[in-house]
Amino acid sequence: MNPIPSSNSGNRAGIVTMGDGMQYLLASGEMSDARFAVGRDYGDAKIFPAHRILLGVRSAVFHAMLYGSVPENCAAPVDIPDIHPEAFANMLSFIYTDAVKILSLDNVFFTLGCADKYDLPFLVVKCTDFAVNELTTSNCLDMLDSAVLYAATAPSIVEKCLCLIDESGEAIWESEQFCEIGQEALRLILQRDTLTANEDTICWAAEEWAGAVCTRKNMDDSSANRREVLGQALFLIRFPLLTDVQLLDGPAESGLLLQSEILDIYRHKRATIKPQLPFHTEPRRNIRAEGVINFKIPDVRELPEAGMDVLYSDPITVRKLLWRIQVYKNTDGESPALSYFLVCNHCHDCSNCDSWACQATVELRVLPWKAETEPMNKRMTVLL
Repeated sequence: MNPIPSSNSGNRAGIVTMGDGMQYLLASGEMSDARFAVGRDYGDAKIFPAHRILLGVRSAVFHAMLYGSVPENCAAPVDIPDIHPEAFANMLSFIYTDAVKILSLDNVFFTLGCADKYDLPFLVVKCTDFAVNELTTSNCLDMLDSAVLYAATAPSIVEKCLCLIDESGEAIWESEQFCEIGQEALRLILQRDTLTANEDTICWAAEEWAGAVCTRKNMDDSSANRREVLGQALFLIRFPLLTDVQLLDGPAESGLLLQSEILDIYRHKRATIKPQLPFHTEPRRNIRAEGVINFKIPDVRELPEAGMDVLYSDPITVRKLLWRIQVYKNTDGESPALSYFLVCNHCHDCSNCDSWACQATVELRVLPWKAETEPMNKRMTVLL
């Protein structure tokens, strides 16, 4: 037997704190008394050694599994086919060290599902915080499609995704990712009363989505099949809000709406006695009076200089205008300066526009990379 390395303090070499010891057990598997074969549904299973007492202390599910009335036989690896190996590794890291070092957008929802299955609420919080902090307009559709599977566990991710979609104007609806989402994600989006896109854009995007689903399912791309794959989501589109031209050139021309439905919509618009419609007839409440933009810049040294490409935040919609923060590095003076502006798509020169005004409160936080340096906070309110 190899002797256990030791230090002058009586500890093993390099193991000074309890945290060091837990990290050593996790990495080495030494003294483990359980093994898990994880991820067979995702390919070849991976074997993880572990320590029953640690798992049982941290997780009620593992306690019941390993110490319950009918405990698992740990002589052979415990088969866990439906958990991704990366997620299981993240969970073990959390159980042993309270830290998860390899969370990514590729594995965060696998890890979230693992945390939920084994009743680890603080790991659920870590996964939720990570997902929300990584959320952007470019990934919110993909993230929503994954998050709907865990809506009961981490509802804030779903809500944050939907809020960002509310604010995205037309961009989200025209993206390729929109046609890749599942029906539940589509339903959650279409039922929103706070979408800022026009209803004809919403209708067009829903038809494109239905056509893409027909293609993926090897179905004929017919109007009947598009109605079938849309299901109840069809009745979340507010067709009565379309203009006559939009209605005729859109769902009437494509056949998405039945002739009887088109006739009832026209009668509802014009007749004194209006027929009952299966569609919403109220406009979406999509004109927000205020909003918040959070813009994080990891390293100000990498900012572009004035005259070069400027850096923009993701936009939000307020009063049906797209607003964003513009940032660049100004080197005209004796020392570099950080320049930042609130800009919108209203007109080329908003300073000469007297048809509206707005008030903006700006909070700038600069976090130093040197530990001994104090962070800087600056807050101001301006009237534009």
